[in-house]
Amino acid sequence: MGAPALLGVLLLLLVALPPVGGSFWFDEVFTANLVTFRLTPERVVERVAREDAHPPGFYLLAWAYARATGLWGSAVEGPPPHVEERLRFLSIVTGAVAAGLVGAYGGAAGALALAASPAFLEKAGEARMYPLLALFWTLAYVGVLRNRPSLAAWAGLGALYTHYLAPFFLLPLYGAMALRLGPGSLLRLWPLLLYLPWVPVFLNQLKGGMSMALARPDPVLALEPLYRLGNPEALGLLLLGVVLYGAVKRRKEDGLLLLLPFLAVLLWWAGSLWVNTVSLRYAGAFLPPMALALGLAVRELSPASRGLLLLGLVLAYVALLWDRPGPPGEGYREKAAILQSLEERHGPFVVLGDERGRLISLRYYWRSASTLRPITEEDLKEPPFQKGILVLLQYPGWKSEDQVLMGRLLDRAREEGRLRILHREGVVLYLWEK
Repeated sequence: MGAPALLGVLLLLLVALPPVGGSFWFDEVFTANLVTFRLTPERVVERVAREDAHPPGFYLLAWAYARATGLWGSAVEGPPPHVEERLRFLSIVTGAVAAGLVGAYGGAAGALALAASPAFLEKAGEARMYPLLALFWTLAYVGVLRNRPSLAAWAGLGALYTHYLAPFFLLPLYGAMALRLGPGSLLRLWPLLLYLPWVPVFLNQLKGGMSMALARPDPVLALEPLYRLGNPEALGLLLLGVVLYGAVKRRKEDGLLLLLPFLAVLLWWAGSLWVNTVSLRYAGAFLPPMALALGLAVRELSPASRGLLLLGLVLAYVALLWDRPGPPGEGYREKAAILQSLEERHGPFVVLGDERGRLISLRYYWRSASTLRPITEEDLKEPPFQKGILVLLQYPGWKSEDQVLMGRLLDRAREEGRLRILHREGVVLYLWEK
């Protein structure tokens, strides 16, 4: 590993290490439930196939990591001690390796841009598959750039088994490879056939997807990952300009290769017209290949321009050190402590929620005799106000049927007694009292 690669790894580790503590948010709880409660690998794959939209690659890696490091607990007792810091460390290391690849082949400019990008670092500390997807995609990109179809194929297989978004990244990449090396190079992609056993499961998972217009960003926000490489956004637009300049200077197939990570974003958003593939939290997976393209494009600048750009990236990196982005959180550990105190005073009670996943997250941190369940129509016909207290969990996202019901029940609760907010980070926790 050369000096630029070490620079990339060290910068990522300096910035991306998350603060101590901080409860998981819903998606991270799903990861932890699968890998820390003594399931077998076969059971992990079965549950992923039935309950999730992703392939099992990241979950099996996280399971092996949890098993090897003793991160093991009981579903009855709750999460193991310090599970957040320990499980997030896996993603941090994966993100650091992705940054090292950018440094090795893209130079200091690409590594600095990635290390100064809040959009990437927010994901580097999250116990999810985005850094692993970024790593495989960057490896596949390196394989095409360096005319190594076998590397592009095996890395692409890893990406396919990591995240359902992988085809959006790989199809344009392999198309460019065919233009550069000839159609015969596609025969070197035979390792991708090893994904075929998962295809029936993927198609079944796809049936559960939907085109969620309310959750899909506006079309203009499909461009957001294009400028999130920089911090502030004006710097991101400048970096995009550098890539465009480098693509024009290189021309033909080489110029097209520089643009591929950016064009993949547009394919990604177009796919959301049919199935729900778009969320701005995925932006971090796009950024390492973008940083790699930037590192290659910088070589086309004059020495003076290159020096000014590097100076700007160093300043952006130093500015981010003063306000490092941490992993996301919805405050479930704090919510659990509040509810435990209530239960000690009042005995078991009912918690109604309008989003099933968030109730699962709360139960992950709060193992108790109290009842946690989704709201129903019956709760409006006969509101459960008979006991002394009732707790309501409201998710401030898109307006589903359950959320409409929760809004109406909250109105009734205000009329029937005293309603106050117990905790408002992420999802809002209300307490109703007679």
